[in-house]
Amino acid sequence: MGFSVFETVKSLSVHRTFLTLVLILIIFLFYGNSSPLVDQDEAAYAGFSRSMMETGDYLSMDFPYSTPHRKPPLHFWITSFFFQNIGVSEWVLRLFPALCILGTSLLTYHLTNVMYGSRTALYAFSILSFSLYFPLNGKIALVDSLLVFFGMSGFVSLYHWIKFNKKRFVFLFWFSVSLGVLVKGPPILIFLGGTCVLLLSINQIRSQVWKLNPFLWLPVALLPLFVWGYLSWQKDKGELIRWMLDWYIFRRATDPVFGQSGPPGTYLMLFVVTIFPWTRIYLSFLYENGWKLIALLKTSGIGISKHLFLWNWKKEDYSFTSKRFLLLGLFFSWIFYEGLASKLPSYPLSAYPILSILLGDQLSRKHNQIYMYRIYITVALLMIAVLSFVIFPKFSEIRMDTKKIANQVQSIVPENVTLHSFGAHGIPSFAFYYHRPIKEITWEDLPKTEGYILISESDFQIWKGMGFGWESASDLLSVYAYDRNKYLNLRLIKARTP
Repeated sequence: MGFSVFETVKSLSVHRTFLTLVLILIIFLFYGNSSPLVDQDEAAYAGFSRSMMETGDYLSMDFPYSTPHRKPPLHFWITSFFFQNIGVSEWVLRLFPALCILGTSLLTYHLTNVMYGSRTALYAFSILSFSLYFPLNGKIALVDSLLVFFGMSGFVSLYHWIKFNKKRFVFLFWFSVSLGVLVKGPPILIFLGGTCVLLLSINQIRSQVWKLNPFLWLPVALLPLFVWGYLSWQKDKGELIRWMLDWYIFRRATDPVFGQSGPPGTYLMLFVVTIFPWTRIYLSFLYENGWKLIALLKTSGIGISKHLFLWNWKKEDYSFTSKRFLLLGLFFSWIFYEGLASKLPSYPLSAYPILSILLGDQLSRKHNQIYMYRIYITVALLMIAVLSFVIFPKFSEIRMDTKKIANQVQSIVPENVTLHSFGAHGIPSFAFYYHRPIKEITWEDLPKTEGYILISESDFQIWKGMGFGWESASDLLSVYAYDRNKYLNLRLIKARTP
């Protein structure tokens, strides 16, 4: 009887700690979210969403300086809905992404609890929710927050379908796929589709995986994307769809995007930083499983490669375990992206929940797990406090530049006059706060453009020296472009009629 009471007390302690941490995470995710927009992506997404709300055109993605940031439309539709019903503000913009990060953390706790129990679930939740990088995705309105939520929803549904054989999990799996492709296209197919293919290597569950009926339900799941694509194609004769295929599929497989590239192993090293302060557990996990891999290679040698071929899978006799399921999930949420030339921090975001579960299990097997957990969570909470009350406010002050300049230009340019913009200084957050027509022009348009032009100071001096009839309409406008780590010196000029 005493042992039973002791176990109950421990369970209550775990649950109480979990609920306390959930409350802290909620406060962190929603506190201070009225700070100015982050360039480039967040401001561009805000502009697309507000334009959709104001024009009623939910197919076009037209916003100054934002062409490279166009995506499938679900994120913009949801944000437009919130703008329409709550109001246009930075806090509203970040509301749904914050909810998605919170939801992903709760799904991670749930899946770990089903697999390993409540204490390991607490560890996994803590590692995911109070690490350096992952929770920050809830404080900036990027599509990746939605994508990781739908990816984790599909991953959890897949596990439940295999274990419990309930038809509702088939629906939830394909529903997650359908919403995921409407958020960012192929990544969720790579993650969940690739995981399903790898699960076919396990004879014990192969028939269960096939019962997902991909040849029937995949086209159904893709139908909303195809309908949107068809309507978009009809509207602009395929310009947007062709651009997306080139920019998001063909180029990213072979070339760096925005100059961000790295060799295979980039994310392996990146996790050392982004999972802080849980890095030691991550290194312990790599050390333990690295030696297992080395031992396997010593035993099987080159013959291990035969396990990679699909036609040999029927001969294998693997058993289905929670850890094997998680490790297979890591391949197409992490390892796949190590092979791409383009390297962006958000690519392996779906790996963080899975990795957190594996690290939670790693910690739970330590003899001094509770002592170590208390140290790690204390450091994590201190980090969260410093981020919330020191780092973010200072970063917010830096982001005020474009808001101030937008207000300054608004006070000079008449309300119904189009502002022309020349040069590679495009800042989507300026366009969002300016909230008036902006037309981007090329050097061919420059000699014949009349009215107000926003131009870099260097271009102003060059073109003025060539005899252009320009007069300065403002003092030097200096804005720190933190995404480029440099100051942009701009000037508003007025081109006189020849």
